[in-house]
Formats: sequence, C-alpha cells, structure tokens
Amino acid sequence: MKFLYSILIFATIAYHINAQTAEAEREPGQLLIQLKQGSDQQLLSGLMNTFSPAGLTIEKQVSRRMNIWLLGFNETVVDASKLLDDIRRHPSVNLAQFNHKLTERELIPNDPSFSALWALKNTGQMSGTPGADIRASYAWDITTSGLTVEGDTIVIAMVDGGVDLGHSDLHLWKNRLEIPYNGIDDDGNGYIDDYNGWNAYGSNGNVSQSDHGTHVAGISAAKGNNSLGVTGVAFNTYLMPVSGSGSNEAVAVASYDYIFTMRKIYDETNGAAGAFVVVTNSSFGIDGGNPTNYPLWGAIYDSLGSAGILNVASTANRGWDVDINGDIPTAMTNESIVAVTNSTNTDVLNSQAAWGANSIDLAAPGTNIYSTRTGDQYGYKSGTSMSSPHVSGAIALMYAAAGEATLLQYKNDPVLISSKFKRYLIASVDTIPSLVGSTVSGGRLNLLNALQMVQNPPAISTDPAMISLLTAPETITNLDIQLTATGSETNSFTVSTPENTPWLSVNTTEGILHGSQPETITITINPNGMADDNYFSSIIIRDYFLNELVIPVEAKVRTGVNTGRLKSDKSLLSVSPNPVDNETRLSFTLGSASYTSIDVFDLNGRKKETLLGANMNPGVHTFTWNPLLSPGVYMLKLTTSEKAEVIKVVIK
Repeated sequence: MKFLYSILIFATIAYHINAQTAEAEREPGQLLIQLKQGSDQQLLSGLMNTFSPAGLTIEKQVSRRMNIWLLGFNETVVDASKLLDDIRRHPSVNLAQFNHKLTERELIPNDPSFSALWALKNTGQMSGTPGADIRASYAWDITTSGLTVEGDTIVIAMVDGGVDLGHSDLHLWKNRLEIPYNGIDDDGNGYIDDYNGWNAYGSNGNVSQSDHGTHVAGISAAKGNNSLGVTGVAFNTYLMPVSGSGSNEAVAVASYDYIFTMRKIYDETNGAAGAFVVVTNSSFGIDGGNPTNYPLWGAIYDSLGSAGILNVASTANRGWDVDINGDIPTAMTNESIVAVTNSTNTDVLNSQAAWGANSIDLAAPGTNIYSTRTGDQYGYKSGTSMSSPHVSGAIALMYAAAGEATLLQYKNDPVLISSKFKRYLIASVDTIPSLVGSTVSGGRLNLLNALQMVQNPPAISTDPAMISLLTAPETITNLDIQLTATGSETNSFTVSTPENTPWLSVNTTEGILHGSQPETITITINPNGMADDNYFSSIIIRDYFLNELVIPVEAKVRTGVNTGRLKSDKSLLSVSPNPVDNETRLSFTLGSASYTSIDVFDLNGRKKETLLGANMNPGVHTFTWNPLLSPGVYMLKLTTSEKAEVIKVVIK
C-alpha cells in the first residue's frame, strides 16, 4: 500500500498544479484509471455496472504492475468532466484522469522564410521527403543558446571569401577590444584593426564582401526568432568572418592562424580577450589534392585541434571517391577535421558530391538551400559548401548543450572533449542507404540526436570495478568481468593489459557492445613461477567514444593457500559529512608515494567531475569539496598505483 499511497500524494499535488493551468488536449472518450488492490474483474465489473449509462468500455490494461487500465466512454451521452469526478470517487478507483495527447516538443521560429528551410524542417516542400532534415526544430527545444553554461560566448569562425557585414539577419562577432580603422593594434594581438575579423588576402582588418560567404554564414548562424528572413542552425551564436578562401595555400594558413591566435588569447586571458572559437567552417579546397603534399595545412589543423577547435570542411563537388582521387582538405584524416558531403531533400547523396568511406565523416543538407545573400538579400545555392555550415552550427550548439562537468573537462583537456564531440556527430546520424559504405558514419546529420548525446554522453562500466585475488603459485584462475554501455546503440571497445605483467591475460582484445546488452570478458591470472608477494596490474578498456576504464588487478601469491576473491582492505577514502550539503571533507591515507586520482561518477557510470589527479606523498591527506552537482547519489572513485576504491556519496 505504500506504493499506491505515494502515487496518490504525487497525483494530488500534480492535480492541483494542473488545475491552475489550461487543460491539455485529450483523446475524446478515453479515461485512464488505476484500480485499488483486489480482484480486477470484480472491481471492473462493479465500475461497468455503476457507469453503464455512460457507455463505459474496457479498452486494455496499459500497466499490469501498477494496475492501470484504459477505458472508453460515450461523450455524446455524458458530461466528460462530471463522469471523471464521479469515477474518481468510486471505491474501486485509486486514480483517474483523461487520456491526454502528447506532442513532441518543438520550437518553430517566427522568421517569415522558415518554411523554405527544408534542411531544418522538411514537410515535403520542393517535392522533398518529409522528415529528411536535421531535426533542428526539435533540437532547439533543448537549447538555442549562444553561451555555454559557464558563460563563454560561443563563436563559429568562417573562412570564406568574406561576408556582408551590413546584413541585418546575421550574428557577426566583433573584437570589442579593437578600435576599428585607427591603424593601431589596440588589443596587442598582432593584428591591426581586426574589429570585424580578418582579411588574410590583404593582411588587414577590412573584411571583404562575398555572396558565397554571406550565404554560408546565414546557414550556420543567421538570427532566429527575429521576425526577419531566415534562421541559422545556431541562431544565437556569433560568427567570426575571415576572408581567405581563395588565392593560395599561404592565405589559407594565415586565415587559420588568426583564428588559432584568438582562441589561444581567450584561453590565456581566461576570456578577457580573444574569442571562444569552438569550430571553424571552410567551404573551399583543392580537388584531387594529395594530403602528403600539404603538410603545413595539416599542421595548422593539428594546432587548432590542440586548442579544442573542430574544423568542418566541405568536400569536392565531384561525383567521385576522394579516398581514391584525393581532396584537400577532406582527404586529410586529422583528428580535428570533420569532412562533410551533400545530401538532398529526399535524403540521397547529391550526384555531384564526393564521398569517401575512410575520410568523409557524414552528410548534411546542401541542395537548394535558402539563406542570406549580399545586399541584405536572400536566395538559393547548392553544393557541399552549403552542407558544412549545417555541421559547424551543430557543433556550436553541442557546446551550448554541454553540462558543467563536460565543459570543465573541456577546459582541462580540450582535445579529448572535442574529439568526443566529433564521435557524437558521427554516431548520432540518421542512416541513409546511399551513404552506407561511402562515408564513415553512413548517414546524415541529426542535430537532435547529437545534442541528446552531449547531454547524456555514452559511457561504459564494469562489474566488478576492481579485482583482488589470493592465490597459490600453482593455481590458474579464470574470472569474468561484465562490461556494459549506455547512451549508444553500438559501441566498439578494445581490451588490453600491460606488457610487463605476463601473469595477467584476457580472452579478447576487442568487441562491440549493443545497446544495454552486457558483454563478458574473461581474464586469466596465472601465477606459475611467481614468488610469494603482492603483484599489481590493470585491465584497460577503451571505447569508440574515447571513454577509458582502468580495472585494478591485485594478485596476492601465497604458498599453500586456497585461492579465492578478496574483499577490499580497510577503506582508504572517507567523506564527512555524508550526505553532503554545501561542502564536505575528503580524507585518504597513502602507505607509499603514488599518483592519486579521485573522480566523481553518476550511477550510470558517467564521470561528472575530477577532484584530484596528482603525485601524492605517503600519509594522510585532507581537503574540502564543494560539489556543484545536482542532488542525487554519486560514486567517488579513488585510484592509486596499488589500489582502487569506490564509495557512495549523497548530495542533498
């Protein structure tokens, strides 16, 4: 009865809250009821008899455990509200309500030309296939912000021919520390008059105009919900224009160097100067180029990647395989490059767009795309150039959707998080048959899936989390470890052990996790020939999404003992107070000098915060923790060179 009582309290509260708001749309002639405990048939029969004038019918049982039923009634012969009130008072009924309709949460901007933007919401316009879009309107229900949760202003850097700086529908970044057109490098960043961005052609701050660049800019970051023109993918995000998509390779490298400089300044000044660029967009390149001939271009991408910047590049407008024919930059396989091809409004690969199973990561809409044009105008363009800004806008929104723990990790390890985001993009696509085997992902950008994956990152966990075995030297022991993944339909993984511990081996070096279905790994501990002593090693599991689990393994070899698993020794880590309110004290004791880490995980195994990661001396160590996490149950994991320990904490 406690369960039913708690439901009743919750429902009563919910009822009073809802009574203050408009009634949601409901299915005509349908009720949901929860019966009290007893014989269902007797209770239902009594209910049917009592309300027979209302034409009450049993449709189906929708929850066996909670004893919830769907009933029908005739709205033409009874007042629905009065019937509901009467049924709620019936002695057989615990709870009753109308069967309300559900709708997918969606944000439709008020921009007058939004209906022309099939890539963002495809309803079949222009003879397209309904649903062949990036699910933008649903993703915007998650976030439309141009800021991170920590307040960083997100910037997309666009390397193109230029942009119409006067276009009223564009969100354009400004270097506020620079005074325009005074011939002075006011902010000391090495660039004179770069108030509007940079012109790498002329090495000055006079950003040139380009119809192509203006069109690309609008796809990525045109203002949204401003009752004007079109909507960009990341419509509250600023775009940094950099003129430098033509001429020669030196100009391209100089363009990226400006972006790299501004991001490094931002990091070095803790946001006081520079720009928080998270992604660049390029819609230019060299058809048939061989990456080996362009090492400096690749090196600048590596530099940008080292700062956590992903670089979205459109592939060739050629119906060929760039893995065979080459392309610059999309045949490059640098970690920080995201290579994009062109899909149509019927969800097929554009016949004039290139592909590559090893180098082209995904497709995005690029055919008949309506966007901003020079002269404060709008119009259509097609090509892979129109595909890449959909992806660069998506990456910007991924940072807007990221939580505090992810962004903290990004500040500490920008390469890791940006690389994870690239994998989220690839794993979250909608599969398109014409792209399977022709691109890395086999699909087309799905913004909604990408943002949901950022908010609920794929994770892996093991049971047990550590192994300690007491064994005789002559006994070989096999133990099973269960590996589980969350947050992705498929997740490949690798398993390894250190080369210097031949006494520890695993039965597999790789595998694939399917959904939440666990996989079993068998380890073998063979202490033959080992002297009585304590031996330490680990099993390292890495997955596609760059998660890494280290399972500590301890073998205590003793002559003449019975082999068996050991429980953990006396706890090394303590937390007081626990539950935690505003702050708590963490204490741990080390018997010897060791690199020591303390990480916070949620109950799904996702790392939320790193509290410590340093070389520590022997002795007792104490420090204060002020958790910024949401209330709930978390796990603290302390790892030293000899041991791992997990304890539970409750944050109020």
